[in-house]
Amino acid sequence: MSNLLGLIINKKNITEQTQHEPWPGDFNCYKNPLTSLEFCPKEVGGNFNCFNNQLTSLEFCPVKVGGNFSCFNNQLTSLEFCPKEVGGNFWCSDNKLTSLADIHKRLKKMNGIFNANKNPIKSNVIGLMLVAGCKEVKLDNIEIMIIMNKHLKSPFGHLRLLECQEDLLSAGFEEYAEL
Repeated sequence: MSNLLGLIINKKNITEQTQHEPWPGDFNCYKNPLTSLEFCPKEVGGNFNCFNNQLTSLEFCPVKVGGNFSCFNNQLTSLEFCPKEVGGNFWCSDNKLTSLADIHKRLKKMNGIFNANKNPIKSNVIGLMLVAGCKEVKLDNIEIMIIMNKHLKSPFGHLRLLECQEDLLSAGFEEYAEL
């Protein structure tokens, strides 16, 4: 298993202690043969970039990211263990995600675009309506994307979820309308 231990990021050697210390700026571990984010800091002040690796899980990723979170072009089948808070966009395109079930229980707050293009998503996208700060969704299914983005412009809360769910059901997208 290839993890972060021993990598040099921003001229700093990643050690076992790294996971216990906040990282003040960007954390760039992209384009490595990583299969694990073990030893990753729990809080990153800037952007967190782990794209173009071989990750199958986001276990050990930061709980809080001050900027964008980019995990695109990996082998992820789930967003379990994703950060609870992202200060910018969330980029998870080009993975193997088939569902976004319980996304609202994991990702509580973000500030921007949730991009999940190039994933074979077949269900459970409605939870994005309950993620505070989600301003736009990008999905391969254009019709679902249009319905969701229309409702993301409504005030945050359960009402926008219910209205979006009603529109998805009316359009025949029952699986996508499930939490």
